[in-house]
Amino acid sequence: MPYVFTEQGVAMLSAVLRSDTAIQVSIQIIKAFVEMRRFIANNAALFERISSVELKQLEYQKQTDEKFDKVFCVY
Repeated sequence: MPYVFTEQGVAMLSAVLRSDTAIQVSIQIIKAFVEMRRFIANNAALFERISSVELKQLEYQKQTDEKFDKVFCVY
C-alpha cells in the first residue's frame, strides 16, 4: 500500500523524528509540495482552459447524441 503524505503531516513528523535521514526526507517532501504548488499556480490558466474545452466537448457530444437519436431511433 503506498504512503500518502500531507504537507502538515510531514511538518509534524519532522518535529518528532530527529535522525539525519528523517530530516533530509522531510525536507525533500516539503520541497516537493512547494514545487507542486508552484506548478499549479503557474499553470492555473491552462487548467481552466482545459476544463472549459472539456465542458464544451461534453455539450457537443450531448448534442450529437441527440441528433443521432432523432435520425436513427424509431419512435
